[in-house]
Amino acid sequence: MRRFVAPRWIRSLQAQLFLWAVLPLTFALIAVAFTGVSAHQRTMQSFVARRNLALARLMAQSVESGLAHGFLDPAGKDLTTWFSPLLDNPQEQATLVVVDDQGRALFHSDPALVGADLTHAPGVVSARSAGEGVTVVEGTEGPQLAAFAPVRGTGWIVLVEEPVEGLLGPILRLSGLAPVVAGGAGLISLLVFTFGWLTIVRPLRALAQAAAQVSWGSSFSPRPIGGVQEIRDLHQAISEMVARIRGYEAGMRDYLGAMTRGQEAERARLARELHDGPVQALIALGHRAETIGRLLERGDRMQAQALLEELRRAEVETVRELRQLISSLRPAYLDDLGFLPSLENLVQQANERSSTPVRLVIEGEIPPCAAEVELAAYRIAQEALNNALQHARAAHIVVRVRHEQGELVLVIADDGVGFLLPSRPDELTRAGHFGLVGMQERASLAGGTLHIHTSPGAGTEIVARFPSTGTPLPAN
Repeated sequence: MRRFVAPRWIRSLQAQLFLWAVLPLTFALIAVAFTGVSAHQRTMQSFVARRNLALARLMAQSVESGLAHGFLDPAGKDLTTWFSPLLDNPQEQATLVVVDDQGRALFHSDPALVGADLTHAPGVVSARSAGEGVTVVEGTEGPQLAAFAPVRGTGWIVLVEEPVEGLLGPILRLSGLAPVVAGGAGLISLLVFTFGWLTIVRPLRALAQAAAQVSWGSSFSPRPIGGVQEIRDLHQAISEMVARIRGYEAGMRDYLGAMTRGQEAERARLARELHDGPVQALIALGHRAETIGRLLERGDRMQAQALLEELRRAEVETVRELRQLISSLRPAYLDDLGFLPSLENLVQQANERSSTPVRLVIEGEIPPCAAEVELAAYRIAQEALNNALQHARAAHIVVRVRHEQGELVLVIADDGVGFLLPSRPDELTRAGHFGLVGMQERASLAGGTLHIHTSPGAGTEIVARFPSTGTPLPAN
């Protein structure tokens, strides 16, 4: 089953701006209008209910008084004359009814219905069951608001009915203002949309186009694009970010160039040392072995024995030189003994070749890590120690190792002169300082992070964090 994907236009910022800014305003206006009409209807219904109930009570008391003083016929024949003033108001929408205990209409606003049987009329049925009150009943012409009161001592009922729809008459007279309200809402919506287009949509499009050009190698235009303040801040942030990325790329090019030159120089040095050292020693060992063979053929065992001792000493020295060369390529302790013993050996060597005391602090138990993590941590410690011993002029250097929240944490701190850390790495590489950049790259390649805290006169602290369980890197 294919997943539904909304059309591109509805996912655009323009549509979202319309949906989330303009439409809610329109709906809010409509909701306020309907709420006002509903509140007006309830208020009007409550007001008319109280008014009609008061009228029904007044009519009932009037009938009671007329009967008590003999002004009305006990059969109710002259009620039409008695209530004739109520029939003179042509604006009155209410229907006035007086029924006897048999349900016969003794009085009705419509003279043609006087004497009619209203026993089953909804208003009369409700009045007989409730006695006095107000209710809404379903009449032949729609819902009716019926107020009723009994005429005490007679069994008669006074009933005042009024159509519910008539209660909204005053508010419906204002319906002519609806086009004005709709036009105002539309104008406000248009203004909001125009403002959003000029200050949000168009600047964002320009920003997106400028950012897209960067991916093709073009420079990012620092020219202001206008818009709301947030877009201006975003443009400034992107400009700074692009400048930092360009600087980082330049620094990486310088660093890779220096690394390539360093590798070639190291290869030349190794070739020269191998040629001048172990290779010449091996040639000499071969010559001595041939000499020992000739001496043995002549039977000169004493001189052969002396040359053999020299041969053994030369072999030991050659092995030592080879081990030094191998150690310069990769520390043997790291493969044979592990990370912590290698770190201890590194600190010991630093103490042997420098008068600045270096102390190793291992905090808690350190779980084993992936090989590339241990090698990166060792090389970072090696480079940081060399920098501190050569440049920091520190009185004390401390190397700390701990396991914290699933990470291997390596800290190299000194109390030396410190330095002003540039804001961008390319400033270091342009000045020829590749050590810090190299440590940063080693940490990143091993899946870790490296932070440098320093300032002039406040010493330097290098904090490297690595995942304690790493995945081996793929072989090249």
